[in-house]
Amino acid sequence: MAFGAALGFGSPHTLTDTGVKLKRPESIGDAPCLQPTFMVFAPAVLDKVYQSVNMKRAGLSGAAKTLFEWGLVNGDKHFGKGQIGSNWFFYKLVFSKVQGLVGGKIKAMITGSAPLSPDIQKFCQTVFKAPVRQGYGLTETCAGSCVGFWGDNSTGCVGPPCVNAVIRLADWAEGNYLNADKDKPEIGMRRGEVLIGGPSVSLGYLIDPETPDPELQKKNEEDWVNIQGIRFFRTGDVGQIKADGSLMIIDRKKDLWKGPQGEYVALTKVEASLKLNSLVEMPMCYGKTGGEYPVALVCPMKGNLAALAKELKIEGTHEELCVNPQIVEHVTKELIKQCKDSKLLEFEIPKKYALISDLWTPENDLLTAAMKLKRPLIAEKHKAEIAKLY
Repeated sequence: MAFGAALGFGSPHTLTDTGVKLKRPESIGDAPCLQPTFMVFAPAVLDKVYQSVNMKRAGLSGAAKTLFEWGLVNGDKHFGKGQIGSNWFFYKLVFSKVQGLVGGKIKAMITGSAPLSPDIQKFCQTVFKAPVRQGYGLTETCAGSCVGFWGDNSTGCVGPPCVNAVIRLADWAEGNYLNADKDKPEIGMRRGEVLIGGPSVSLGYLIDPETPDPELQKKNEEDWVNIQGIRFFRTGDVGQIKADGSLMIIDRKKDLWKGPQGEYVALTKVEASLKLNSLVEMPMCYGKTGGEYPVALVCPMKGNLAALAKELKIEGTHEELCVNPQIVEHVTKELIKQCKDSKLLEFEIPKKYALISDLWTPENDLLTAAMKLKRPLIAEKHKAEIAKLY
């Protein structure tokens, strides 16, 4: 803003020309309309872009399909060398058209608010020929506390602290994340709950003097701590510090499910794997207290589910397909395979799945404005489905 940049706003469901909430046929996507050079968004938006590109990719055949696949392989090789995108040949013939999905002028992308899948990061960096990086911060720390360098292709990394932030890790013995993990050869990095300090950290939640909220007062006492003269906010996120000083977010204290053998399952990690499947629009992994295994609720991609039904010669509305036993069985096998291909451990893989016909959105209060899952509300709304899965 200080440099006079123009700002635009788009929603996940209207970002590209394939957006499900666009008025047809006269409307175009937000990104093609604005033609941004720099985009910042939640990973859920990049998930939509990934799905949109893959839908177009699925429609290719012959030489076009072969060139697209070769281009991805070439981009993946370049990614491993720290380079951006595929070579000029594949970009000119194939991926320059993909850039049109987001306006054709994109130079860089940053995601924040949730973990970005490494596969989606590599894919988008290749097809858009622009660095895709992760940032990290919270409302309580005025957002940006860390951000990845443009020249660092590391996946799962949110970069080093910005000049306004001080990062510390606090031991979390219950989750077995300790600073002493740096001395373990198999880990070699400090691990623990991320604490953020510095001038951008807020003093606490506002307490109404006339009607004070006891819960907020308690959070002010517990969620902030003073260490060596610096006020830190306890984020609830679990991180580890790489040798180059950059931060990786590897878990979330509140998003962990404890299994019957005392093992912990990171629900967001499982969801990141499920999102890679073309049948999945939005997933939520769930673990019942005392349950023997995690399960998952999945909002399926409407078009792809209809195509599957046609392939299986099953007719019905979207709502009917979501509860059809044959469809659910097929999707379950697909998603379990997806989890195994993503190298999830056996105890991390949801054993049963329910297909949800109504998409979760900020409008129905099941997602935050930043497109994060409101887990308790979703679980309450679908408690009947969850009960059947167990």
